[in-house]
Parts: sequence; structure tokens; C-alpha cells
Amino acid sequence: MEIALTTLVVNDYDEALAFYVDAVGFELVEDSPSTANDGSAKRWVVIRPPGAATGLLVAEASTEDQRAVVGRQHGGRVGFFLQTEDFDAQYRRMRQAGVRFREEPRHEPYGTVVVWEDLYGNPWDLVQPATPTAEGPAAEGAAFPPPADVGEVLVSATDIARRVAELGAELTVDYADKNPLLVSVLKGSLVFVADLMRAVRAPLEIDFLAVSSYGAATRSSGVVKILKDLDQDIAGRHVLMVEDIVDSGLTLKFLLERFSTQRPASLKTCSMVVRDGVANQPEVDYVGFRLPPGFVVGYGLDAGQQYRHLPYIARYANTE
Repeated sequence: MEIALTTLVVNDYDEALAFYVDAVGFELVEDSPSTANDGSAKRWVVIRPPGAATGLLVAEASTEDQRAVVGRQHGGRVGFFLQTEDFDAQYRRMRQAGVRFREEPRHEPYGTVVVWEDLYGNPWDLVQPATPTAEGPAAEGAAFPPPADVGEVLVSATDIARRVAELGAELTVDYADKNPLLVSVLKGSLVFVADLMRAVRAPLEIDFLAVSSYGAATRSSGVVKILKDLDQDIAGRHVLMVEDIVDSGLTLKFLLERFSTQRPASLKTCSMVVRDGVANQPEVDYVGFRLPPGFVVGYGLDAGQQYRHLPYIARYANTE
């Protein structure tokens, strides 16, 4: 069994259709003549989000009792939930169509959400669910048994997914109409940049730069080597350097100096992890997480090229 329809009581069929179909983007499934129990004429009107299984039966109020609940079908609480796979696009569409939003979009553990009103005042949620992940370090550890060298989980996969979505929303606003070039600093940032670019709801391009200052060690050698340079000219481009981790900041300083001489329109930085308490560390514009001292692995971060596949960020116990 399934719930096929739920009733939405409205003042007028046509004004309701104009709002839900034209402004919100629902599809009109059926609009047929019908007859009420008292013999009066009415309409059977069904609307639903495109591709959805459950729809709304639009019912024009015909009595004082019915008219009294228009706009307050759930006592002022959110009673309808519109789920989307592209929050930013749907949010922009509805704003441009004049839909009233009660708040700014916010990020919750279950997804990105904002409360909006229909033309009668009924509150709705527009929500994009968070990417399903294992819940918490214990569940993640069960799916990805940590090797003996991997210790405490510092950032769970759930927290990573939430933070990446937040960063993507920030970048969508900050780089609207700028077609930024995301520069992934290999190899560590590969996992991060793959998720991040899919969280940005705006045109962008990507390029890759390979550097080395650690090699197989757990401490920086102090010498930055470029193993692969960019394929594109960055002159006049809005460049966002994407790092896995900023520790001493040696690599980041080197790259900022190098890129700034190539006359980009703007040059900013984004790192999934920034190490706290490091002197003379360059400022990072977009930060995923700030972590205390200690070598970490997972989510692209490695030790001797191992552990990049782990979906969480954890301490690395063997730092000899």
C-alpha cells in the first residue's frame, strides 16, 4: 500500500493551480469535472511534483468550516515537505517566481532545508536530504575496519558530507557567474574536490597540480617539488586552490606566490583540514575542519599512499 493523494483545501482552483504549477513547478496530473454529494458541480484536480508518486488533491472550499482551515491545515506547523535533488536550483526558481521564504536555507544533519509559504500561508519545507552515510564512527568502522595504524576517528563521514554541502553552498554564492577554476592539489585533495565540485551549483572548471613535500614520511621535508603543472593558463581566471590539509603551510605559500605572478582575476584557497596552532600559517579562505596537532589519514589523506579510501578522517598512530 501507499498514500497516493493528500488533500489541500484552497479558496479557488485556478489561483491554486497558477501558484503551484507556474511558481513552484508542480505538474497538473488531472483537472476533470466532478459532482459533489449535494449535486453541485466541482472539479477533480490533482497536482504533484514531476516524477513524484504522491500528489495533492486540490479541493476548493465550499463551506464556512472548510474556508476556515485554508492556510492553516496543520495548525500553523509545517505539514508539507517538498523534497528535491537540486536544492539550489529549486530554491532560485521559487524565489524568482515570488514565493515567500520564512528564513534563509540552513544545513541540518538530515539535509539542506528552508521553510516557505504557499499563497494561503501554509508552511512547507523545501529539503534536499543529506547523502546517506554510515552513522557515526562505530558504523563507519564496521564498514571500513580500521587498520592497526589507524586510531580515533576525528571527523565522521556524516560530518564530512554535511560540511562539504555547506562549502558548496558558500561557493555557489561567492562564484556565481564567475566560472571559477578549481585547482586540485594532488593527490590528497582528489576525494575532496570530487565531492566539492558536485556541491557547487554553478558553472566551474577543474585542473590538477601535483606537488610533493612529504614523500612517504609523516613530516614535511621542507622542500616543495612540482611533479605536474597546470594544463590551463590562469591569467584573468578566478582560481580556487583546493587542498586536503594545510599544516605548516609551506606548500600553500609556495603555490600562492607562484600563482599570484600569473595574474589571476582572484586567487583563493579551500582546504578540508587546517591544522590548529601552527605559527606563520597562511590564511585559508574556506575551511572544512580545524584539527589539533597530529598526523591524520582518510578522505584522501594518506600515510605512505595508504588509507586515502577511508570515508572518515582519523588519527594515524604510527608516526615513526
